[in-house]
Amino acid sequence: MRRAPLILLALLALSIAAPVASYAQMKAVIAVDLSHGQATKGLDTIVNSCPECTWILILQSEEQKANIEPGYLQLFDEVRVGGITQENLMDAQVLLIGQATTVLSDEEVNTIAQWFSTGGKAIWVGGDSDYPAQGSETAQVVINQVAEAIGSIIRSDYVSIEDDKENAGAPYRVLGIVDPDPKIADFILNGLQYKRVLFHGPGGLYILVDDEPVNPVKNPEMKPDNVCVIVRTSEQSRAVEHQADPMQGQHPAEFYDPLDDTVNTGPFPLMLAERMGEDKIFIVSSETPYGGYEPMTAPSYKDKPLDGPVFVANVIKFMVAVATGAPMQAPPGKETVTIVETSTVEKTVTATVTQTQQVTQTVTQTVTQEVPTTVTATTTVTQTQTDWTISVALFIVGILLGAAAIYATRK
Repeated sequence: MRRAPLILLALLALSIAAPVASYAQMKAVIAVDLSHGQATKGLDTIVNSCPECTWILILQSEEQKANIEPGYLQLFDEVRVGGITQENLMDAQVLLIGQATTVLSDEEVNTIAQWFSTGGKAIWVGGDSDYPAQGSETAQVVINQVAEAIGSIIRSDYVSIEDDKENAGAPYRVLGIVDPDPKIADFILNGLQYKRVLFHGPGGLYILVDDEPVNPVKNPEMKPDNVCVIVRTSEQSRAVEHQADPMQGQHPAEFYDPLDDTVNTGPFPLMLAERMGEDKIFIVSSETPYGGYEPMTAPSYKDKPLDGPVFVANVIKFMVAVATGAPMQAPPGKETVTIVETSTVEKTVTATVTQTQQVTQTVTQTVTQEVPTTVTATTTVTQTQTDWTISVALFIVGILLGAAAIYATRK
């Protein structure tokens, strides 16, 4: 009977390890490009989104490195200079290219294409609008450079997207509606409260189907299965063109003609993902995850609460899962959400948090839901919560066994 304490310790170890084991595979080497004029804003949130990952910062030169705030450099496990080269990408599985202000060289484009072709890779490129205050349309060019090089059908159009309904006080401050395709919804929506992310001055995105431009939100029947919408605008959005004169080095719109209401009105895609094999994915956002005027990592903007940090973390974890072949499960979350309809437009969301590792609280709030039916939504994080429940149960059983052993010894 003296083995009972050993059993108790074994059960205790099992109860602690259970929730960790299911998430241990979610790590990778992630390279963040800062060699094309990107700003540093939001990098802390980006790196903190995956603390178990190895983070590499790519810079253009030692001179650039000397001009960056040391606090940002210290976020990264390693800083590499020389731009996007084979050497700098050799061990990376994920590449993030925020809103660029200089185009990629032909050598860099070829390097990315070759690196991506080997498999086990994920790329996220962030864009911009064509509004003159942002300078040139370089970020859109970079998206198209990468997309064409790797054989993607996603393209960035040289326009601005404005939303009269979902915005932070001005139509160009778009609050992107996080509305992912069902196949990735559990992962992307995990832990989100508002389903809104800031796209401060986004450009336009579209896909090519049989070499013809298509809006995959307005024409979902034409969207290939390997392309997923992640974020979109509301129906009250429109395309606006600010720069269209080729004589001044500008790019005219290729699809969203502001004079043609059949393509000029929303909803528009703001963020798209294309699976290009079992272990390769290409993600494009019409605004940037870091840098820019105000990146999508913002937790709020102009008094509008947002899901920026959690959303960006979910996307990065999703990329890691695809690139590494890890189980496609949602990251550990904080709550299980039950939605109960109170009217055709509004519903009361009651979120009861039972995971003591994070917090213990009950939160009640009212949100706007576009689906006019009564639903009960439980995210895949329920499995993680179940793991904790099982662990606690095993721990209690261990205590009881230990107590029984002590009792038997004394008896």
